[in-house]
Amino acid sequence: MSGGPLERWVLADTGCKDRAALEAWQMARLRETVVYAREKSRFYAELLRGVDPSCLRARADLPLLPLTTAEQLRARGGDWLCCAASRVGRIVTLKTSGTTAEPKRVFFTESDLERTVDFFTHGMRELIAPGERVGILMPSEQPGSVGDLLARGLARIPAEAVKLGPVTDVAATYRALREAGCGCAVGIPVQVLGLACYGAALPEPERLRLRSVLLSADAAHPALVKRVGALLGCPVFTHFGMTELGYGGAVECAAHRGCHVRENDLLVEVIDPETGAPLPPGQRGELVFTTLRREAMPFLRYRSGDLGVLRTERCGCGSRLARVVPEGGRAARTDERLSLWELDGAIFSCDGAVDFCARAEGEALYLTVFGLEPPDKGALRAALLASGAARGLRVELECRTLRGFSGTGMDKRALTKGGGRET
Repeated sequence: MSGGPLERWVLADTGCKDRAALEAWQMARLRETVVYAREKSRFYAELLRGVDPSCLRARADLPLLPLTTAEQLRARGGDWLCCAASRVGRIVTLKTSGTTAEPKRVFFTESDLERTVDFFTHGMRELIAPGERVGILMPSEQPGSVGDLLARGLARIPAEAVKLGPVTDVAATYRALREAGCGCAVGIPVQVLGLACYGAALPEPERLRLRSVLLSADAAHPALVKRVGALLGCPVFTHFGMTELGYGGAVECAAHRGCHVRENDLLVEVIDPETGAPLPPGQRGELVFTTLRREAMPFLRYRSGDLGVLRTERCGCGSRLARVVPEGGRAARTDERLSLWELDGAIFSCDGAVDFCARAEGEALYLTVFGLEPPDKGALRAALLASGAARGLRVELECRTLRGFSGTGMDKRALTKGGGRET
């Protein structure tokens, strides 16, 4: 195997020299995780009763383990815990926007967080050089927050972290990035798109000079990635992560053929979202994750609810690490006639569109599209028609000026019924 800094880290950390050795190493860690979780956790003691870990020899054996879900985590999160409360270094509470469902609570030991810091160090080496200043447009103030862990990882490159937090005021954040001399920005896709649109309208001397951008916290459609790259004039990388996975999951390399998985910590599958049956690499389905060395709260065959593709052929960079290609949207769709991913593709292909909220009600799609100036309705309608994203629904379209982004921006965007996400 040969590839970039992320693969070199994975191989050094596991002691493996090729793909076959890495897969055997993963299965050995999986067997250990099953034993550990069953012995330490009330939830897994019940769930894994009757499972023989010694039977888990290859990926084809993964269906011998039951799938786990966000609903189980909400209902019995405390029972998933595998260590004493005194060893928990951080607890993250994840509320489900717009519902009355119980929040998910995810527990980490300091060792769990350290593994994420290590991933961020080696993953960021894919897109920045030592000594660079990196603007972090993510929650950063709390110890153990995603931005704080990223800053800790950057310090080991070494690179300088500029903690700016999520974008609330587009103009102010753009100025802060420029004045700090940032060569890279890490942020939420629609927020970075807003910054890119703002900068493109400025005189040339007042524009940012970024060398790279990393989009994280939500799936970024290729149409959005293309516009961000064109407007900022730099390569755009994407990252896939979830809080349950310790924030960091997989990051893109310069070949831009999917996000390389941190396979020394995660085992990834794709399943049919309806039947739960495993799907082969290259086929679109629901992404399922297993953590291999988590202490506080292991996740075994955890259904992410996110759609994507798993690729295992050699990457253009030479790496043989598995790659995740997120394709947006949720496996459990709010309305079968609509796809958030298709809406993303249609709307983000239009100049001026920065963000949108959508809800299906009866035979109508109520769509509000935001831009730094109200986007052109005619262009949006034409893009929606050409894409078929609205699937014959009557489109009630409103175009509005984006005043800023509210909240942390870390919630994944979703189609709604009877209401939309505020922007």
